[in-house]
Amino acid sequence: MKLEVTRSVVSDLWPLYQSGDVSTDSRTLVDAFLAEDRAFAATLVQSERLPKMMPGIRLSPDAERRLLDDARQRARTKLLLIGGAMALAGLLTIGAFAALLVFARVL
Repeated sequence: MKLEVTRSVVSDLWPLYQSGDVSTDSRTLVDAFLAEDRAFAATLVQSERLPKMMPGIRLSPDAERRLLDDARQRARTKLLLIGGAMALAGLLTIGAFAALLVFARVL
């Protein structure tokens, strides 16, 4: 059974190909595919230039710490809200069952 090599397969292998972490067989496969599809080869090369053109964001350690602390605080707040909603739902359920029991005894 012979598998067809597609652009998707080559795209998946491309980062490993660029870093030199592919096997010799995979490198040969990518080289052969790109030799046949020059337009796609040009697209891949251009896509490699994109991150280099975009400026990286550098944060001071203090700024990183503040962002991390803020994210942790938001996560804690969300957990408290979810926990409170679950506790309230539980209490309402217990109250509803108690009301049903009282109502059933009255009848």
